[in-house]
Amino acid sequence: MSFTSRFKENAATVGNGLLFAVALTTPVVLGVAFQAFSLVSAASFGAMFALLIAPRHGALARVVGISTGGLLVVLAAALGIALQGRHDLVLVLLFLLSWLAALPRPDQAYLGLMVKYVASSVLLTSFGFSATLPMALAFLGGIALGICLSLVSMLFEADDATTPLEEFKAFLHGATNGRLFGVAVPVTVLFSTLAARYFSFSDPAWVGLTVLFVMHSDGATELFRIWARTLGTLAGVLVSAVILYNVTAPLHIAVAIGVAAFGMPYAKGHYVLFSFAITCAVLLLIDISMLQMGGDMSLLRWRLIDTVIACACVLLSNLTLRLIRRLRHRGEPPAGQAA
Repeated sequence: MSFTSRFKENAATVGNGLLFAVALTTPVVLGVAFQAFSLVSAASFGAMFALLIAPRHGALARVVGISTGGLLVVLAAALGIALQGRHDLVLVLLFLLSWLAALPRPDQAYLGLMVKYVASSVLLTSFGFSATLPMALAFLGGIALGICLSLVSMLFEADDATTPLEEFKAFLHGATNGRLFGVAVPVTVLFSTLAARYFSFSDPAWVGLTVLFVMHSDGATELFRIWARTLGTLAGVLVSAVILYNVTAPLHIAVAIGVAAFGMPYAKGHYVLFSFAITCAVLLLIDISMLQMGGDMSLLRWRLIDTVIACACVLLSNLTLRLIRRLRHRGEPPAGQAA
């Protein structure tokens, strides 16, 4: 790689890091200014969601793709709230959404992320997460901020990816993961979530949510993600605990959030580092949102436990899939051997 190409790549990464930092810290500053701490995390998550899901294919695709994804997440949250207490319907819906989330291939980045976030929204709200209309509006406000920042990123993002419409057409024409994996994901999500609820976990939905984002159609990649996610989350929890134990001012915590957000583009492709950065950012944002209730240091312990249990469930699912595939191919002649 030439010096010019390397310089442009590094400049793009720095630019994206600054945009992520602005996306996550702007709501904190506004929350402090208007004393609206409970809305901080919703707005920041909306902005982060927009930047993570943004299709790298022109202004129109970005605006339409991000807006559509944001509206679907809000509608999914409303549906989850409406289904609270109706456990049978919730389980059926979670199975269907988790199945859909498992089907997009790794190269269908927009479609895969969008369905995962929609499924996560239903999962969190149907299991008791208290979402309100002001929080939904704050999330959409964060989406608007994220759209603006995504358009700015076009100044230094040179490569165009496929559009969401092209991904959707390929998906409809059969470009999906295998059927076995498509069934394994929803089964693992439901099993892990129900097990966490049975054992009275603080937030059972976090376990199922983690399963959604760790499971991968490539078994080897999935095994790597299991230990990488656990290690990154452990480091993120420990660093967040140190920060929250020593720092109480929201604006000072916002500095740490900005640093974690700035590192996200650098950490892409490095699952340990990305898990560490996003864990720090999420836990610090949630603590600021609960500042008027004394923060939520207890979430740190539960987040680590949720991750370990979820990764154990994914490992069990991975080993089961390997066993099933081995049994299905037993007795078949080697690939190079004539029939």
